[in-house]
Amino acid sequence: MKILITGASGFVGRNLLLRVASDPSYSEIIIPIRNRDKLKKQGLMDGLDFKSSRFRIVETAAPQWENLQDVKVDHLIHCAGLLFAREKREFLETNVNGTLNLFRNTSFERAIVLSSQAASGPCEPGQVAKTERDGNVPVTWYGRSKLEMEKRLQKEFGNRNYVCLRPPIILGARDSATLPLFKMVKGRILFKPGLKLKYYSYIAVNDLVDAILKTLKAPLSYSELSLKEYFVACDEVITDEALITTAALAADKRGVLLRVPQTLLKGIAKAVDAVPSWREAIPSLSGDRAQEIWPDRWVVSSQKFAEQFAWKSSPDLLQTLKETHNWYKETGQI
Repeated sequence: MKILITGASGFVGRNLLLRVASDPSYSEIIIPIRNRDKLKKQGLMDGLDFKSSRFRIVETAAPQWENLQDVKVDHLIHCAGLLFAREKREFLETNVNGTLNLFRNTSFERAIVLSSQAASGPCEPGQVAKTERDGNVPVTWYGRSKLEMEKRLQKEFGNRNYVCLRPPIILGARDSATLPLFKMVKGRILFKPGLKLKYYSYIAVNDLVDAILKTLKAPLSYSELSLKEYFVACDEVITDEALITTAALAADKRGVLLRVPQTLLKGIAKAVDAVPSWREAIPSLSGDRAQEIWPDRWVVSSQKFAEQFAWKSSPDLLQTLKETHNWYKETGQI
């Protein structure tokens, strides 16, 4: 079989590539990539030899995905996407048009597209967990671009064999987003946004990779599915406080938790927006992405996906964060 993986130098794609490389059923692994040198450097760290004839590296990128015309594969996994940007236009260009062009340029038997919980938005007041049947109310440009991507795929390619997966917070080795968290817990003060507890779903990257591959190889036709988009998350619900204190425990640190009022954080977010260098240093505190910090509950149910694809997560927040911390340490980032 042949497989194509976008975003192979990113967090999820990198972990996915390692798993696929160990699967002998894939005779050719096509990797569209913007920066060949970055991929090769990561390959050396991860023990992958891209000189092998199994790998085919194509220098290209979203939104156009040049050089992929007429590519035919059995499986396609689309992990590439834009997480942070200064303008709404950038999110739409990469996450929407980039995905549509990828589908236009390639031929596949089955495809998995990585969307996000952000496409659905936070829980409504009094809601325990969102399901696929609930309304979508994204609160950021990123979330709106992912929802628009899902809608456009349904409209233009609804007859093709693809499924969109909507993970929540993803944790694990080779992540870059949680590096600031581990740097913070090295200090004596552990800063928590907001005075009240906030509740979140999460998924370990290894569980997400399992879910993606299980979906690809499921013994059913995608045309039989009642849905095209599924939440995929660990059953365990965590709090922001637990995430911070467990990260400290994983790093063998003990700090004092300090709750920061949201009004203060909103002021900081406005300041970050006003200074370009700050926006680059703290992308998660831009005026747009900070909208995801204010809601108190980002919890989803992945029961529908688990039943449909016979999948089960392995909840262990401490172990997942230990693996993340150890990887940062091994790579000299902390």
